[in-house]
This record gives sequence, structure tokens and C-alpha cells, in this order.
Amino acid sequence: MSVLRHVLASISPASAAHAEAARQNVAGAAAPLLERLAALLGGAQHSARPRAARRTIVVCAGDHGVGDPGIALGAAHPTVVAATAIAEGSAALAQLARASRTPIVVVDAGAVEGGAMPPSVVRLGRGPSRDLLHEPAMTIVDAALGLEAGIALAVSLADDGLDVLAIGALGVGADVSSAALLGAALGAVPTGLGDPEAEAAAARGAARAGAGGLELLAGFGGPETAVLAGLVVAMASMNVPVILDGYATGAAALVAAMLAPAVRGYLIAAHTGSFTHPRILAHLGLSPVFEVGLGHGEGTGAAMVLPLIDQVSALSARVG
Repeated sequence: MSVLRHVLASISPASAAHAEAARQNVAGAAAPLLERLAALLGGAQHSARPRAARRTIVVCAGDHGVGDPGIALGAAHPTVVAATAIAEGSAALAQLARASRTPIVVVDAGAVEGGAMPPSVVRLGRGPSRDLLHEPAMTIVDAALGLEAGIALAVSLADDGLDVLAIGALGVGADVSSAALLGAALGAVPTGLGDPEAEAAAARGAARAGAGGLELLAGFGGPETAVLAGLVVAMASMNVPVILDGYATGAAALVAAMLAPAVRGYLIAAHTGSFTHPRILAHLGLSPVFEVGLGHGEGTGAAMVLPLIDQVSALSARVG
């Protein structure tokens, strides 16, 4: 826990002065979207000239007990199938990453069929979570270890320098988990979920409103939520902006913001997303780059922002 406390204490607010200077540096392009991105990047990086050359996409896989199908699926499990497609290069995310020359790191934070995951994955997990509708999803110890695993991964990724991190997530049951964490953040059940299980989870979350971030992570998060939240807080402590994809990454950002509110200034929302994600972004005060929902949050939407960030960096480099 001392590692986590140290990281949280070292997070400073994003720089408003650098955000405005970065925006002004690209204002001549008459592209409001690029100006907004420049401000987000400049504020997070504490620089008037945002950088984008050194970047990575991390996709974190973790299954939730609330979504357990009750039978062993092996290599046919949806989480394994999606991770394999990324690892083999056939997924849309892999194609976008190749086009933008961005490496992908796939992390097994707690896939239920971990033995069937591709051999190239980074294994950080202690297994899937339990059913949050009937018991805490994780122990406090497991939640803390997941956060610290994410912090350790962040330090490793940034060892040679890192300008931007894009994140995605894979895992069954992440939708219900995100509803519970959103309910806890709002202190109320969000309307329009349209799913009885998610509404029940949100009600359980709302009943725990006001609890600490670690407690709520243990109660309702999943293994990938913990690792991604650890990544987010560590990147914020190192002035590295993080691009969010769908609701699973949004849930991790909620937890990170509960632990350290200043991390909000280091977050970039790729797209509006689906299900709980629009409400999560609204609660975090984030405006998406793309006002549409893209994919299922495995990182494809976040990867689509990278070419725009390249344009911001190129325009900034030409100034003065």
C-alpha cells in the first residue's frame, strides 16, 4: 500500500497554463478538434508542445464472476478469442496499431480461462472476480495488489520514455461491474440501463456511495479494473495522458478519480461509447473526441485518436 500512497501523493493537477499555450500553438490550423486535443495533451504533459512519438496501447483482460457462464469454454471463451485475435494481428485494433506504428501490450489481469490465453500476454492476474451481486467482487488485498500491478506495469512502460498511453479492456461481466461503480459514483441508480442485472448492480453500488475508492474497487470492480486504475494513477503521476476507450476503461477511470481526483486532467475520452460510458464521461467531466460509440472498448476507439494526436504534435513542432 505504501507504493500506492506514494503514487497518489505525487499526482499534481494538469497545467492550465500549458494547456492554453498548446492550444494557441495549433490555433492557426483552424481545427477546433485539434485545438481541444492540444489543450488536453499540453495540460497533461505540462508542455506547450505536446509529444506523441512514444506511445503504447495496453489491452487488459479480466473476467467478472457476475458474468460467469457456469461452464468451461477454454479457447472458445470470448475473452480468449478476442485476445487471440489481437495477438495474431487479425483484430481491427491490431491493424490500426500497425498503421500508426504503435505497439500493443495485452495483459491477462484475471481471465477465467487463463491457460488458453495467447503465450505473448503479460500475466499479472490472480484470477477472475467473484459475483458482485452476492458478495464482494474481490478482497481488499486483491484490489490493492491489482492496483500495484498496474503501477508496476506503468513504470516498466515508461522506462524508456512514454508520451501517450491508450487503453482498452476485455472481459465478460464488465458491463455489470461498470454499472455498480457508476451507481456508487453517482449515489443513485442511473436511468436507462435497460438490464435488470445491471440495475441491481447499480443499486448495490449506490448503497455504498461515499465509500473509499479501494473499498468500492474491491466490492464491484474486476481484476482488469484494478490493473487499469493502477495504470491511470501511475501515468498521471508521470504526466502521461491516457486515452480511454469503452465502459470498462471508464470504470477504471472512475476508480482512479476516486483515489486521486486530479487524474481527471490526464484523461482523454476517445468516443461516447455505449451502455454506462456516456454517464461515466459526464461524471468525470470529459468530452469525447468522437461523438459516436465505437466497438466494445477493446482499444480500437482509443487507437483511432492516435493519428489526430500525431497531427497536434506535428503542428506544435512547427511553431516558433
